[in-house]
Amino acid sequence: MRGTRRLQGLILLCAAALVLLPAVVSAQGTARGTITGKVVDEENKPVPYASVMILGTAWGSMTRADGTYEIKRVPPGSYNLKVTIIGYSESTVRDVRVDARESTSVDFTIKKKVVGMMDLVEITAAREIIDLDRTETRQDINTEDMKNLPVDEVSEMIGLKAGVVAQGGELHFRGGRGGEVQYQVDGVPVRDPLVGGGVSLAALAVESADVIMGGLDAQYGNAQSGVINYKTKEGGQSFEGEIYYQTDDYGQPDNTYDNLDRVFVGVGGPSPIKNLTYYLSAEGTWQDNYPATAEDRPRRKILEFISVGDRKNNNVRLQGKLAYRIGPSYKLTAEMINNDTRRDVYIHAWSREGYVQTFLDTTQTGEVIERRGRWAPTQVDSTYQYYNAAEHTPNYENLFRQAKVVWTHTIDANTFYTLKLSRSHFIAKESVQGKEPWEYEGESARDFYYNYYDGESSDFFVTHGDYAEWSHRDTKVLTGKVDFTKKHKRHTFQAGVEAVYNDMRFLEVDRPYQTSVDGQIGATRTRYHYYNPEGAAYIQDRWEHEGMVLNLGLRYDVFSVGEQIPISDVRERVKEQFSPRIGIAYPISDRDVFSFHYGRFYQIPDRQYIFDNRNVFDGRVRGNPNLTNETTVSYQAGIQHLFSELVSGQFSVYYKDIFGLLTTDEFPVLGSVGNIPVYVNKDYASAQGFEATLRRSFGNNFQTEINYAFGVATGVGSDPNARLSQNFAYFPVSEQPLPWDVRHTLSTQLYIARPGEWGAGFVWQYSTGFPYTPIERTTREVEPEDINSRRLPSQSSLDIQAEKYYTVWGQRFKVFLRSLNVLDSKNVTTLSPGNRFAGPALQGNDYRIYYTETGRAGGAYLDEDFNGDGIEDFVPLNDPRVFGEPRTIRVGVSFSF
Repeated sequence: MRGTRRLQGLILLCAAALVLLPAVVSAQGTARGTITGKVVDEENKPVPYASVMILGTAWGSMTRADGTYEIKRVPPGSYNLKVTIIGYSESTVRDVRVDARESTSVDFTIKKKVVGMMDLVEITAAREIIDLDRTETRQDINTEDMKNLPVDEVSEMIGLKAGVVAQGGELHFRGGRGGEVQYQVDGVPVRDPLVGGGVSLAALAVESADVIMGGLDAQYGNAQSGVINYKTKEGGQSFEGEIYYQTDDYGQPDNTYDNLDRVFVGVGGPSPIKNLTYYLSAEGTWQDNYPATAEDRPRRKILEFISVGDRKNNNVRLQGKLAYRIGPSYKLTAEMINNDTRRDVYIHAWSREGYVQTFLDTTQTGEVIERRGRWAPTQVDSTYQYYNAAEHTPNYENLFRQAKVVWTHTIDANTFYTLKLSRSHFIAKESVQGKEPWEYEGESARDFYYNYYDGESSDFFVTHGDYAEWSHRDTKVLTGKVDFTKKHKRHTFQAGVEAVYNDMRFLEVDRPYQTSVDGQIGATRTRYHYYNPEGAAYIQDRWEHEGMVLNLGLRYDVFSVGEQIPISDVRERVKEQFSPRIGIAYPISDRDVFSFHYGRFYQIPDRQYIFDNRNVFDGRVRGNPNLTNETTVSYQAGIQHLFSELVSGQFSVYYKDIFGLLTTDEFPVLGSVGNIPVYVNKDYASAQGFEATLRRSFGNNFQTEINYAFGVATGVGSDPNARLSQNFAYFPVSEQPLPWDVRHTLSTQLYIARPGEWGAGFVWQYSTGFPYTPIERTTREVEPEDINSRRLPSQSSLDIQAEKYYTVWGQRFKVFLRSLNVLDSKNVTTLSPGNRFAGPALQGNDYRIYYTETGRAGGAYLDEDFNGDGIEDFVPLNDPRVFGEPRTIRVGVSFSF
């Protein structure tokens, strides 16, 4: 089977080679010429280190100490040459003819010019349209472009790129699991080691984002699928800022979509201290995002017409950055990031609002106990008490704090190093209305839905109690990283080391209305405090030879489970891994670059799978300190093509063999009567596909980008707990489509504008449907070949933003109107969301059974035979979580200075 997957990968790469080979052969078969010459001044003295460029291309050279230069491998044709150097006037020679296998001589005589005293000038270079020495597949995001499109978050822009599938709040790169993407901020990894995940920054506080889809160099580790590196803004030499406001609240409580308010303020510039700049930003977002809950939240009025207060989702993101240029060769930056998110969730079984009967009962235990009885939408009498189930669902609070210092030292023109130190702090809390576990309402699971007065159960909706989960997670990460770069002749050497220390605390109480066997609150409890060190080192050489770039790297990763676990439970306390990386980039013309990359990528499992439930015997899955790194072996080939000065394309094929993925298995454990489920490295998967991106830079009043991807993602399990979530006839042994296996994705971005006057941005997305597993009411065991064997309908959406610029009191404002999902498409995004603690009428797979048998989404449960045909009938639930967000319309204004 594994040989079959490797064979499929080789066939895919061979097919790609056959497609790309003619272009390579054609280019190699076209003889090229050389341009040589000398640059002198008016006194006929040589001018060293002048830049000689072929205009309209990326080809050029620098003059030697004697003023001579040489530009090799120039395709036949006619070109314009330009020479530049500080202290001299520019000079251009036009219509230089280059013939095959011939050397063309072009000399320059340039004049000196007077250079007066001038202030420090900061030079910002734009990226080249195609990168001649790049071996990775990269998607670049400029947040300035985001302002012209109907998107709010950088992650939304990433989701539009070829090869990315967004599902359930996670980004899947090239068929990998959601946790296989590493997030970085200015080159420092940001990840909660206990449960994974990354960081979300205010889009307007980010300068740009590098999204690396494949072909990771040796400097990148602990990432199987890709890397997202946010580059935050710094202050410049002049005072600048931006104020932004967006809302969909039009003055009346019923005249809104998501009750959204988003505010951003960012300022930066020079400080009173010479060479010290600053940038400060604050963003707040408050919204009752879809689907809204019926929870009543306190609000207050400001100026009699502005209503403020908590909403379903409340997010505040603060950033501050100082940059100090101590001298021409030294730079020190310090940055603080503070994110605070408080949110509620919509759970359909917990969405009923009304009145529940209360009475004193002595029939059950002989004690006087207050019981709940009948339910009514209105208050029948004084014994009926108000109950809003949405106010008894979990509230989540997530905090992220990071302090980071970066020291950069440029030793000479070819040598520099950076030292990065950071401290990241992740806090996650789950509780109902801030209660402690012993304060939760409810005495048993039956209390959620049982009518004690009539002795019968509510079919589906909860009528009493608090959602019985409580948890608190606290993780601290200390990171130190050094990167060194040295350029020598045609070699660029890179080396680096990284050290990380993790301190992790976790407490979870499930069903706090019960008491555990050892007398503690909660039917089950998970509590631990572990800490572990890990580190890495790498070396890499980028060798340029006659236009070809060979990128060779080797990475070493080391990980320790720490000293808290007994040595008897650990086979290897310290685990080591070497991973080679090989990349080749070959410019086959001045407009085409071919690349190939091979790499082995390792990722340490999230520590929860190592440390959770180490000493329990109640059926919960045990963490395993003997887990090894998950592994991906990746091959990719690509080509960049420059169609014109404005239009470029990037095309790539890839194959990934993924193994050592986490799943569960059962083993006998000392002290347990039966077998205990344990996390193990046994799952495997594969992914292969094709990606294409076409970009047109802004010109003639418009710019556009088109992303298309075809991909196949298969495996024997979608997540570590997949085997526990289905009642399998037997465990899968062959690969089936994974839940995020979307075969075709297509996105188009278009921006039309007359700069400074008006503009319009469009984003259209289309994707084929997600797979799902069909289940019927008679299904008792799922056959593995049925897993994800059917497809949901395709999805599409169109988002539009229109903007107009105005001048008020000499300042420029932008007013915009934004509509998301303009066509109000009803996309099925989550076929079967969870409804824990729902009434007994709902069985675990009822939503899926309803869709399998009727083709209708929205959820239902099986009830009585209403029509007398001898078959139980469905009661539709119309759960809004099954569908994507409907149409919304927002307005906003921004002011830059």
